[in-house]
Amino acid sequence: MGFGLLTLISCSGLGIALGVNRLNLAELQGAKAAWSPPPYTPTPTPAPTISEGGVNLSTRFAAQQTVRNLTNSRVNVRATPGYLSKPAGDVLGVVAPGATLLILGENQFADNLTWWRVRATLVDGRVVEGWVAEATASGVQILGE
Repeated sequence: MGFGLLTLISCSGLGIALGVNRLNLAELQGAKAAWSPPPYTPTPTPAPTISEGGVNLSTRFAAQQTVRNLTNSRVNVRATPGYLSKPAGDVLGVVAPGATLLILGENQFADNLTWWRVRATLVDGRVVEGWVAEATASGVQILGE
């Protein structure tokens, strides 16, 4: 206890003698401005360009181009573009993972997705014309080369 008190008195006395009893942050920093990170400017994600009637101006695929189901799961082929609030009969069937589809040239924007008109052979062997989304709502690519 005596040693601690002696140390406290000695160090305090030295600090008072040197004039270090009042510390000022600006003096410690040399009166320079403190570092601050550069401002963050988010990069906006452009919304898809939509023309009248919900037709999307996407040019990712061209008419008569063969694409395939890039996913590891079956993908619905629909009678109309979109997937929200659809009757059960809107699904014409499913294509297998890796299956090829023929782009017929049209695409539309529905339910925040780009839908392509395709001709596809379903898992049951039927050939149908319908609509398949280019990607899922979470951004997973469905159609590709």
